[in-house]
Amino acid sequence: MDFSQFDSRTAAETPRALHLVHPATGEPLYAGGDESKPCEVLVLGTESRSAQAAIRAAQKAKLKSDKDDERETMEEVQANLVAAAKPLIAGFRNVNRGDAPATSADAEWFLKLNLINGRDGEKAFVEQVMAFATSRANYLGNGSPV
Repeated sequence: MDFSQFDSRTAAETPRALHLVHPATGEPLYAGGDESKPCEVLVLGTESRSAQAAIRAAQKAKLKSDKDDERETMEEVQANLVAAAKPLIAGFRNVNRGDAPATSADAEWFLKLNLINGRDGEKAFVEQVMAFATSRANYLGNGSPV
């Protein structure tokens, strides 16, 4: 059996399409309500070597700025998630920023559109991206490469 088929580190380097859902209702999002135009984020997996390097850099930056108080506000948790998720976004499909299509340069804007709240069934965009990026199944044979 060829075990190279289980190379999730390499597979995670290919962005996969995450179909976004409404952050309050959980309903799938479509451009203009047209089901042939799903609103998608193209996401690298967290196991990819490039993502690991970016996450490591974000962690080092956080360590330099850590406070004595270990308690974090929701905004601080959100900021940490955004820093980890931002380098995972390779692009968008059917997602606009105003009248223009969103690009990978819009990743931080997109991830900060809503704040995490911890409620079941309500997933902020940053939570959706991180949940997708950390699922090995999305990169090892079950996800479609973009």
